[in-house]
Formats: sequence, structure tokens, C-alpha cells
Amino acid sequence: MGKVATRHLFLSPHLDDAPFSCAGLIRKLTSGGDDVIISTFITADATGALTPLARRFHGVWNRGDRPYAVRRKEDLRVAEFLGARCRHEGFLDAIYRKDDNGEPIYSDIPELFAGLKLADQKHVEAATARLGQIIAEERPDIVYAPIGISRHADHLMVVAAAKDVCLGRQTLRLYEEFPYLLGEFPAEHPITVERGLELSGWQQAVPEFIDVELAARIYAARLYPSQISEIFGNDAGLVEAMRRHAERYEARSGRERLWTPRHPVPLEGIADA
Repeated sequence: MGKVATRHLFLSPHLDDAPFSCAGLIRKLTSGGDDVIISTFITADATGALTPLARRFHGVWNRGDRPYAVRRKEDLRVAEFLGARCRHEGFLDAIYRKDDNGEPIYSDIPELFAGLKLADQKHVEAATARLGQIIAEERPDIVYAPIGISRHADHLMVVAAAKDVCLGRQTLRLYEEFPYLLGEFPAEHPITVERGLELSGWQQAVPEFIDVELAARIYAARLYPSQISEIFGNDAGLVEAMRRHAERYEARSGRERLWTPRHPVPLEGIADA
């Protein structure tokens, strides 16, 4: 009998997070005959008037009035290159989300990277419910969730959902979000991988290194041109960041690190406002 394919489900907050972080692993898995699904939560177009924060990001992205339509197309190309199947779950970016009074939940960049707010709880609950549906539909053997290094509200929404739905029920692995793992981005609030594990309640998680092809990581990242200038400045900045990542982990080519959670504790970083 032939090898039975293992089904891997990668949870991606935005339309680049899992591929930026795990493209080498995903490509390795699909090349070996395994089934990979990338489920991205933040994929919806803005509705209604833009918040000031959203107008700022739209200007930086320079992709018109519907940048997420462009980003969804980018994601389809990346999935094709990686040999994976992608799902777009249709949640609004934190830059678009508003409270019950119609006011922005996150008013500036420091707030965006300072943890979840209580006014965002209904979106966290919706994401948790959606993840339960995804698990039921896809029946994965292994689920991969972000650590939450960036403290970005969207990342922490997915972290909270994964802890609620997957811990104790699914085989769960945590991935280090790139480029946040370098401890340099975002400029407003850079932290280390270890601090991200601690703040997200993943203490005593056990690491595992995976050797991958650096060229695959770079190629996949280049398929998200809407994000390159904001995050890396230019293509050379992207390549340099990828190479520094590989050098940090003493990789022959590329290397990605996963963590297996052991003794989870409650998520820190939910503000009162």
C-alpha cells in the first residue's frame, strides 16, 4: 500500500503570514505527497467608511480602494506555487473593525500591536466558532498556529481561537511569524520569540528545527508584492532579512522552527478598553 497522505492545516492571520513563515515547510510537505490547507482569517474587503488607520494603510499599500482583492489574488498564486489549497475565511482586518458605537477599535499603530481589546471580543468569538467549523470540515491531522510574536490584534485573535479549539483536541504546532521573529519588526513594539511564547501563554513549548529550501521561502514571499515595500523596503531588503533568518539558525539553506505547546496558560495582552 502507498503512503497515506497526512493533512496539515496552517492557520494564517493575514494573507502572507503562514507563507512568509512556513513556505519552506509547506513546499516540503506537499512535495512529499501530503495535503496542506492554508486557512487565512483576515481576507475581507472593508465595508463602510474607512477608519483613519485604514486610510493610512491603504495609502502605504497603494493598491486602490480594495487592496484585499489584490491580496487575495496574490495568495492564490502563492498557494499554487506551494502546492497547497487556500481558504479565505472572510474576517475584517483590525484596521477596519469598529465597536458597537461605530468607533474604531484600534485607532493607531501602537494600539494595533498592543494586544486585543475587550471591544474586539465578539470578533474573537466569531473566529473561534469559525475555526471549529474549519476543523470539522477539513479534519486535519496536524494544525499549525502562529505564536503571536508581533502582539498584533489579528494574530492574537487567531492565537486565542487556536488555544480554545485545538489544545487538547488536535495535534498542534506553533510557527514563528516572519519577520517578527527577527526582533526588529514592527518598529513600534519588537519582541523576541521567547517573549512572544511567554505572552501568548505557550511556556514550556518544545522547539523543533526543519531544514527547508531558502529559495522557496524567498520566491513565495516575492509573490506578495503589495507587502514588500512596507515590511522590507524593497526586494533586496526581503532577501537580506530571509538570509539573516537562515544564518541565525545556522542553516545550510533555509530553516524554520516549530514549537509544540506543553502547558498552556491564559493569553496575556487583552486590554480593558
